[in-house]
Amino acid sequence: MTVSLEFLIAVLFIIDAFLVFLLLLFVKRVNQRVNQMNLGNGNAPPDLPEENMAFESAREILDMLEPLVMESKKAALSFDDQIREKRKLSKDLNDALDTRIISINLLLSRADALQKKLEDRQRTLQHEPVLKTVHSPFRESNVVDQQNQIIDLYYQKADVDSIAQRLSLPKGEVQLVIDLKEKFIAMEQG
Repeated sequence: MTVSLEFLIAVLFIIDAFLVFLLLLFVKRVNQRVNQMNLGNGNAPPDLPEENMAFESAREILDMLEPLVMESKKAALSFDDQIREKRKLSKDLNDALDTRIISINLLLSRADALQKKLEDRQRTLQHEPVLKTVHSPFRESNVVDQQNQIIDLYYQKADVDSIAQRLSLPKGEVQLVIDLKEKFIAMEQG
């Protein structure tokens, strides 16, 4: 069973609040007791050893609780920092995965297009005994660059046709990149 950091912070906050409440309640009761003693004896200061012991005990308890409250605060701040760091890491990983998925889909789309071209060539060249080999001019870095260019142009309010024409890419490929990016953004926000 795993416990989330948010849950631990909430528990620490509740414990801190409870300790502060008990501390305030204790101080209030000690003050009431001291005031009763002052009123009961007139204006004479409480010199009774019993009163001094109660006040001293209250001070000791306060001194003992103060480090606990400070440590709880430090722990809560540490948890908060860890949560922020983990959220940033997960966002960075999601962005990297989104980029990879779009690149893979683009490469698959291009592979399908190349396969269709190859099949068309085979049909037209059925009589030739030797088939020419087809080498893919696409590299993954080019795909990522083109993907980023498509997204940049799209965010600059360019339409699919103008992006395809400008980058010399098929319209379907451009539309695929835009659709995938929008889906990833919607998933991130939802």
